[in-house]
Amino acid sequence: MEDEMTKVMKKIPVDTRKVDETTPSSSEYVAANVTGRQLKERILADPAGRAAYERARSEIAQHQTSLSQLRKLRSLAQATVAESMGMDQSEISRLERRTDLLLSTLRRFIQATGGDLQLVAHFPEGDVELLVGEDIFGETLNPAESS
Repeated sequence: MEDEMTKVMKKIPVDTRKVDETTPSSSEYVAANVTGRQLKERILADPAGRAAYERARSEIAQHQTSLSQLRKLRSLAQATVAESMGMDQSEISRLERRTDLLLSTLRRFIQATGGDLQLVAHFPEGDVELLVGEDIFGETLNPAESS
């Protein structure tokens, strides 16, 4: 009988293919983007394709939100979140407009709005929850120890 730990562990795939991972040349990059644009244009030219495209965009929009929208949905003012995070209101304003932020900052923002951040990687074999900054027992790792 398999023990519980074996059931939980996932097999991590190993890529044995020899793939050229060099940066594409500018002409290759342009060609790939032109092809993508052409494909989108072909899809949108067909009424059924356009309808499917709009349905997909709508579904994606239903599952996405910005930090600002999230805070507003939780009926919280920037000043309230700022106080919870030990920041100024102006820092929250800038944070909500950032396009790139640390996971630790995102986690603190989510916690300040009453949530809990979970990071999940989706693979064909199954989903894996990533424990960023925590060990498997939920204890915070010391950055010096995790190196």
